[in-house]
Amino acid sequence: MIQKDEIRQVLESAKALGIEFAELFFEDRKETNIPCIETVIQGVKSLRICGAGLYLIQGLSNVYLYTNQVTREALLDLVKKGAEMLEIKARAAAAGIVLTEKSYHNPCPVVKYPSQISNQDKINVLLQADKAARSAGVNVRSLNVNYFDTDQRVLIANTEGLYTTDRRVTTRMRMQAVVADGDSAYGTWDDYTKASGFEAYDDELSYTSFAKDMVKRADRIRTAGSISPCTVPVVLAPGGCGTLWHESCGHSLEAIAIAHRSSAFVDKIGEKVASDKVTLVDDGTLPGQYGSAAIDDEGHPMQRNVLIENGVLKSYMCDRYYGKLLGMESTGSGRRQNYTYAPVSRMTNTCLAEGSDDEDEIVRSVDNGLYVESIGGGFGGMQFSLEVKEGFWIKNGQIDRDHQVKNIMLTGNGIDVIKRIDRVGKKMKYEKGGFCGASSGLIPTTTPQPMVRISHMAIG
Repeated sequence: MIQKDEIRQVLESAKALGIEFAELFFEDRKETNIPCIETVIQGVKSLRICGAGLYLIQGLSNVYLYTNQVTREALLDLVKKGAEMLEIKARAAAAGIVLTEKSYHNPCPVVKYPSQISNQDKINVLLQADKAARSAGVNVRSLNVNYFDTDQRVLIANTEGLYTTDRRVTTRMRMQAVVADGDSAYGTWDDYTKASGFEAYDDELSYTSFAKDMVKRADRIRTAGSISPCTVPVVLAPGGCGTLWHESCGHSLEAIAIAHRSSAFVDKIGEKVASDKVTLVDDGTLPGQYGSAAIDDEGHPMQRNVLIENGVLKSYMCDRYYGKLLGMESTGSGRRQNYTYAPVSRMTNTCLAEGSDDEDEIVRSVDNGLYVESIGGGFGGMQFSLEVKEGFWIKNGQIDRDHQVKNIMLTGNGIDVIKRIDRVGKKMKYEKGGFCGASSGLIPTTTPQPMVRISHMAIG
């Protein structure tokens, strides 16, 4: 492993070449995947990823290079190539850099690191989940279960003297099932995710209940009916529907979208952009959440960023480079999938803050509308169209559990929808995490939320 003094020498070489800012990102990641297809274990797949990325910023220009040769010589070569790409002519006087180690609180402490757990113990979890799903009283035509764990160590140093490390551990079990009755079949998938080590599986009831609930839910959806397109009040259940804000507003509040002027929130800080009921937060410090960590991928401590407060736009999510273009400081939002990506502004755990409305009253306030239990795929952006994964009709202020609906899309404009939020529940629900894909790769995120009512929304 490269030594601290060698890292300092590489960074000093960048300064000597006249480069304004240089950052080194080192990654050592171990991953395990164990697939179980129709109760048969398909072997154990192990992967180790090691490498380093070099990020150079010069005025309004930037360059990112990376290598899997983590040596002083290889990194010095990257610095020279980067300086050539930036077309830097003038050299700077030699200046020493003092690297000061910094450490920050880890919101996701680990008890059992995956490397300490035998593969057989991991296989046993898969087989128990498989057995639970098949014993749920539902005709499961096919079932695949995959176990994943990741143990990522990062080291980040830059020419401002930053030197910091982090270790991020996650576990995940993915289930893919087809439930059927005669010619009627429905396929679905879901993830059991934890920002923790193997202690995620200490409670057998937790993950076996997840397995049973997934196939039972799939069977309910299989028999659900459809509805004609219409515009009605929509109530979003706590927890499973926060994806709506992630997709319809979150990406548009990332500094990269603001700098590219591809967002409706450009130049609107201090302006009213949503209902008074809306306070939108991105918080990478939440304990045990999939999008949380001690630091972002530029070495800044994660923080709680209030983006919209009582309907007023307060801030954007900023990484170093795009924050600089906007004249704003980093908000601990520079993230990347691995060392082959440059960091950009990305979400962590994005949610509407709790409100003051009673959840039962929210449902009672709707005579005829849609209750959304969970949201699936689709496409996001300010103009969005997202699948209602599980929904029920509300009649006369009550959720009609006998009137489940499927094949429904929620469509609209993000700005319009957040202006129509007229009820927000008191209780936050934290859901399992997932992944968000964008220009810096796939990163873990979560989308918790309280219950929310939207006065009217197009569905169909």
